[in-house]
Amino acid sequence: MMLILSRLIVKEWFKSLLGSIVILFLLISTADLINGFLQGKEGERVLLEYGLKMPDLMGKMLPICCLVSTLFSLNKLKSHAELISILAAGFSYQKLYFLISMCSGFVVILQFANLGFIEPYANKIKRQEIQKSRKSEGKYLTRSSIEGGRFWYKTSDYFASFSYFDRKTTSLHDLELYFFSPSHKGQNIIKSSNATFLRSGEWLLKKVVELTDLDTASFPKRSFEAERVVRLQESPEDFGEFEADLTTLNFLKLRRFVKRLSKTGINIAEYEILLLNKIFLSFICLVFALLPLSTIFNPNRRSSSFGKNVVTALLITVVFWVLYSASMALGNSGTLPPVVATGLIPSIFLAVVLNTYLRNRKLRA
Repeated sequence: MMLILSRLIVKEWFKSLLGSIVILFLLISTADLINGFLQGKEGERVLLEYGLKMPDLMGKMLPICCLVSTLFSLNKLKSHAELISILAAGFSYQKLYFLISMCSGFVVILQFANLGFIEPYANKIKRQEIQKSRKSEGKYLTRSSIEGGRFWYKTSDYFASFSYFDRKTTSLHDLELYFFSPSHKGQNIIKSSNATFLRSGEWLLKKVVELTDLDTASFPKRSFEAERVVRLQESPEDFGEFEADLTTLNFLKLRRFVKRLSKTGINIAEYEILLLNKIFLSFICLVFALLPLSTIFNPNRRSSSFGKNVVTALLITVVFWVLYSASMALGNSGTLPPVVATGLIPSIFLAVVLNTYLRNRKLRA
């Protein structure tokens, strides 16, 4: 008997989930595609940008879909007096919470796969397309890759790598420059613990180590300097662009990168927030699915209203994203620790769910 009731609830929940995904998908797709064509872009370009944008949009849609799924599945069960019959048959509130948690667990896994792996892959393709357009414009001659935990790029006469760019002080940490001749032979290598931007094209390097005579039969010579000014082709804005490649790393590679960077002793709050954001935005799907379950403690169909459910869903969504965005901004500015910045708002919403359940369970006991 309980198995049949469980199947009924699961069936209604996933039907509502599928319906909400389709409706939101069509609304967003229509608006996005129309906007692209109105801008005069080619059809192929519009479709490409739309496809690359979808993982990010799905990351915002899925928590809303979980909320709507629970709201509307319970609304349907109430409208046919099925919910009150299910509870009267001995189906406990605890079992209902557990069942919805298991259903939303599927969406949590889907959300994590989307944010942790699909979205970075889409960003990688997007960055490649941007790079192609920049090359065609002749604006940039560099390219970056941070698969190994460092930023790498190439110019017309040197390779360079660095571990971290501090936008506040416009300085590079752990900079390495590999100069080569027009015949593509190594000339010299310059290593510096820190390089600070001075003026157009000039950077001040500190704790400099230089290796010369690389293309000779003798052993390379090493020299040390406390400071040196060198000319680089890149500006601070360019290094900010290189860091955008972080969004192309999947969850596992990003975690390894953050772990390596943490050993340098620099502030990695922004990178930790980027990593934790994938976890908590997956977890919020579970919380959103459980929020509407407070209505099961009043299963009478007269208390159910389609309009009220829609307004409730919109209100909860707006409140969450406003608070979550504000918390993230405080984290990026250094006001809040990364774990607090990303986990505070989801934890508050989870606390509301737990409080509602415990309070009503005591009243019904």
